[in-house]
Amino acid sequence: MLKRVVALLLGALLFPAVANADCSTMPGSRITLFSSNYDPDVLVWDSRRRLLDYVTDSYQLAKLLLPHALLARAGTLAIVTKCRPNEVHPKYRFAPTDALGIRVTTGEYRGHYGWVIVDDVHVLVDHALHRQHP
Repeated sequence: MLKRVVALLLGALLFPAVANADCSTMPGSRITLFSSNYDPDVLVWDSRRRLLDYVTDSYQLAKLLLPHALLARAGTLAIVTKCRPNEVHPKYRFAPTDALGIRVTTGEYRGHYGWVIVDDVHVLVDHALHRQHP
């Protein structure tokens, strides 16, 4: 019995389930762009097709596609305009991820529209500060 439980736990950890992001709630969300600590800037693609090609294809094709992307600095703010669930299938990952259409709202690319993967964004939550009165 213990061996089965351990096997199930290992299987769940090694093979994560496909993300079931609820894209119906994403459009209109305020986000900040941030990729990773190693390379925090984010490529914002001019079309969904180029985003998909870049993530799934070879290095040679990726170099040809780069002129079609903006390099947004980490921390750039944007608004989600569209969400396509599980559409991006990264070459070196098991589970697919979501593609997000965005409108950049700050920085040098303010007003530009583009596409990013959901892994490169963080949803901003508005916190209202309330003062309690005795």
